[in-house]
Amino acid sequence: MNFIKSIFSKPSAPQQKQQPKNPNSDFSILDPQFTQVRLRDAKLLIKDMRRLEQVVNYQPESINEQLKKCYALHIILSSDQYQAIDKVVMCCEKNNIKPVAHTTQARTAVTTNINQTCQILSDQQMIATQYQNSMYLNVSDQLQLYEQIHQNESEFMNTYFNYIQRITQNSDIYNSCKFHQYPYQDETFNRKLQFLWLFKIINMLNFKFGFLPYLQFSFNQKTQNSFIIRDIAYLIYKDCLLEYGFLRNEITDMIDSYSQFQVRDSLQFYELVVIMLEIDKKMKIFYEMRQQFALNSSSVRDVKWFVIEKKQLIEIENFVSKAKLLNTAQFKKSLMVPTQKIVMENLQKVMMDPSLMENSFLKEPTTAKNIKRINELLYSPLNSKQIKISNHSRQLSKN
Repeated sequence: MNFIKSIFSKPSAPQQKQQPKNPNSDFSILDPQFTQVRLRDAKLLIKDMRRLEQVVNYQPESINEQLKKCYALHIILSSDQYQAIDKVVMCCEKNNIKPVAHTTQARTAVTTNINQTCQILSDQQMIATQYQNSMYLNVSDQLQLYEQIHQNESEFMNTYFNYIQRITQNSDIYNSCKFHQYPYQDETFNRKLQFLWLFKIINMLNFKFGFLPYLQFSFNQKTQNSFIIRDIAYLIYKDCLLEYGFLRNEITDMIDSYSQFQVRDSLQFYELVVIMLEIDKKMKIFYEMRQQFALNSSSVRDVKWFVIEKKQLIEIENFVSKAKLLNTAQFKKSLMVPTQKIVMENLQKVMMDPSLMENSFLKEPTTAKNIKRINELLYSPLNSKQIKISNHSRQLSKN
């Protein structure tokens, strides 16, 4: 029976040797087949330090690979897993995260296709010269548009790479904004230290606003990097919300107590208010763009904006103007620079009372500079005229 079955059964094919599977073929961060990073792959880096080190040491060869790598590191830095964060910070300090080398493969491919198109148009020998010129013009426009897209994405990639480095270099400030508290809590409240941290946060926030022109241009184009740029924009926007909210709360609290500040503190407070009004305008531009990168509108909450009444702003400006005048008066007083009128009055007192002259010479050392200054005062035309008048008045009194 088994023999009969073996006759009609199909001969078994020789077993093929299984090819070793690429360990990165299903890992979206390192696989060039993926243009985006799957969220589960980014979260895997937080738990697997070996994978994280592999991603950090990986040298990208294209814009898309660099954007995916920086995006994955950005997710780790924005999390609360400090072991993974410290790992990324340490790798950045060792310069293991390097910028991508610009490749011209994509540009060469597009240029080749355009040249082939021009050759086909030439071979067909079109009769209508005007139509032929228009076709060449369209090809030229396409090449120019590609150059603009490539330049925009390349500059965006470099700026984003620098931003990841800035986060690692200022991780204390970046993490403090997550919890809305200062990096270091001083037992005695230090207003100077508070202003220092607020201005550092402003610098971080203004750097992120530098992405806006690149994002506005990128959202109007559709390329293979459009999706990862959209994901990156969402992370940058969330960072802006945290830092903006921290600044808004701190400056709003100062408005209620700025009149108790010292002169120098009130000047810095006014500078914070002016800068915050400019930040508010830029943040609203980013807020209006949220539909371009946040497909789920419920994931982007409404922003509580910085609000200051016009009357209140005028009161602050008047208070600061008085503080500036007071600060200027105190500064001039601290210098103690005698005017010419004071010098002449003191000189006349010294000439009337010889004892004062002796005391004055004792106070100042007898140097060539002091002797020259005294001679200039004694023998100046103005002084000699006043001496003649005083001598004439004494002569009249004797008569």
